[in-house]
Amino acid sequence: MTTMLRRLAAVLATSSILVTGCGAATDDSAPPPGPAVSQSVAAAPPANLDSVREFQSVREQRDTAPPARITIPALGIDAPLSYTGLNPDNTLAVPEFGDISWYDEGATPGNPGPAGILGHVDSRSGPDVFYRLHELRPGDTVTITTTGGEQLVFTITGIEQHAKALFPTEEVWLPTPEPELRLITCGGEFDQGADSYRDNIIAFAELTT
Repeated sequence: MTTMLRRLAAVLATSSILVTGCGAATDDSAPPPGPAVSQSVAAAPPANLDSVREFQSVREQRDTAPPARITIPALGIDAPLSYTGLNPDNTLAVPEFGDISWYDEGATPGNPGPAGILGHVDSRSGPDVFYRLHELRPGDTVTITTTGGEQLVFTITGIEQHAKALFPTEEVWLPTPEPELRLITCGGEFDQGADSYRDNIIAFAELTT
């Protein structure tokens, strides 16, 4: 089993992977609109970790270089990628405001598995990089340019909104036989007490070229 899958299995065995700090709005800012919150999937560890530990992709593993840049024409995004990992409590470390980051303890974009791409929805100074993530629609494209200059084109297949307390860990992070992306930010109602949005918005994409 690859190092990435060992790490993922260990994390799933102890805690759900979720995004907590995606932005902090001012008191008079309005949350971005988005689809209705899904209450159908609980953020519980998978019942059968053996399938994670024994996973073998049917796709030949490619020697893909790390990602360097992301382009999303539908959102007017063309930006470099930073790298982030896990916090001590097994939540995803979020990028700096203004940055879009790749979760570098997961799959590399272009290799089998779900590669995580993270960005803030807003900050106290206004909209941030993924403020319009909820506007993506199936068929929109996301291009990842690697450090080696290769361009990997992914196509959006769906977008969902879930309460953070019910983050769909299995749907988002369990291994997949094909290269996929998970673009994640915050959304929904803003919790003034927690200084954070209550939900996560997740865009799903599959490698097409």
